[in-house]
Amino acid sequence: MEKHLLQAAERGDAEAQFNLGVIYENGLDDSRYAVEGSRPDAMKWLLAAAEQGLARAQVRLAEIYAGEPDAPESSIKACGWFLLATASLRGAHLEKAQSGYEQASAHLTEAQIAGARHFAQIWKPKAPVAAAVSDPARDRRRTGNLRPGPFRRCDSD
Repeated sequence: MEKHLLQAAERGDAEAQFNLGVIYENGLDDSRYAVEGSRPDAMKWLLAAAEQGLARAQVRLAEIYAGEPDAPESSIKACGWFLLATASLRGAHLEKAQSGYEQASAHLTEAQIAGARHFAQIWKPKAPVAAAVSDPARDRRRTGNLRPGPFRRCDSD
């Protein structure tokens, strides 16, 4: 994975966060070589981009939640993110989000659907926030341990 993509995502760039989320989800690096996929990392980066209002990230996040049909809470989240995405999409992308919403909401109660609508109505985009990144060199200086450490990485929640 290219270092600049990770750095841009860590700085709060929504497009980079989205791309990184897709890479982690698909288990591919940006050269299309197979790497170990990581669902928690994919969700982390897609959520970061979706919370900034990136409609593509909102749809992809909703699709992941919708892929867990046995968990009503996931279907509610899917519906909420699909609804948010429809506000800024057009054409085929809008139809895809609307179709996703219809499928995800098909087995929900009226109260659950109302919850998803409420989420979409009160939602406000978040400002870009740099991801918390571990800096091993800084940590070693702080603790007095000057041995070489691992590569700089993004800690998952």
